Amino acid sequence: MDFSQLEIFLSIAQEKSFSRAAEKMLRTQPAISIAIKRLEEELGESLFDRSSKAGTLTEAGKILHSYAQRILNLRDEATGAISELRGMYRGRLSIGANESTSLYLLPDLLVQYREQHPRIKIEVYRNVSERIPNEVLERNLDFGFLSFDPQHPSLQSMEVYHDELVLVVSPKHPLAKAAQVTVRDLAKESFVAHNVKTPARARIFELFAQNRTPLNISIELATLETIKSFVKNNVGIAILPRLAVQTDVAAKQLVEVSVKGLKIEKTLRIIFRREQTLSHAAKSFLEIVREMYPGKTSVS
Repeated sequence: MDFSQLEIFLSIAQEKSFSRAAEKMLRTQPAISIAIKRLEEELGESLFDRSSKAGTLTEAGKILHSYAQRILNLRDEATGAISELRGMYRGRLSIGANESTSLYLLPDLLVQYREQHPRIKIEVYRNVSERIPNEVLERNLDFGFLSFDPQHPSLQSMEVYHDELVLVVSPKHPLAKAAQVTVRDLAKESFVAHNVKTPARARIFELFAQNRTPLNISIELATLETIKSFVKNNVGIAILPRLAVQTDVAAKQLVEVSVKGLKIEKTLRIIFRREQTLSHAAKSFLEIVREMYPGKTSVS
């Protein structure tokens, strides 16, 4: 088994076609067929269902796919780390984050990073939080940002930013002039909410249930920016992370209203693999995180 065989195998799996994979890799179809046949002979298992024309993986192929991707990622990581010894003129930094982190926290961090290391390629992937720990473990990501501790023995978690949920309304809304409201005061209000089910959302429902108050979600939307737009236009009210609304509140496009008993905090964490020497690019990013958020970082 060699890297070339694994690259051919992954290309066929991705393209779902021997011919398209051959074209993509600038090889003849017989050449890649021979490479796969030798790989199958070595493993003693068929990797593709020959009765299907769509390059369908067998059960053995599905198992190999995960390992092959990790092996090639490790190869790229090794060659990348060696290249970085020449002064960080080459390298890659890959980060996974949810929507709010990507929009409201990462830009400042990455601007600072780019100023110091303009030659490093930065890749930011918007991911659902539940998928990020596995992506870091599989070495598809250097870092992940989460609002929970995955508590995995192979992952290190560091607290970065402490946020909390707040109620925001349009300046035109009657509640905009209220010094403080109770949860029961919100019984007849229409809420705009994110359509992704999160622990924070569950805690909001618990708070309303504890106060025997219905939570009337009239509109569910896919992005925080869209939710804020609806609230600004007085279509409804919302409970959102303060990090996501502080600029809008400062610009008087939204009004933050104090809610008695609403104390739902969110701790943003950065995670990375525990048993690994970080690349120069990754170490530098971690140093910038610590510099920009001093006194807020603790490690577990």
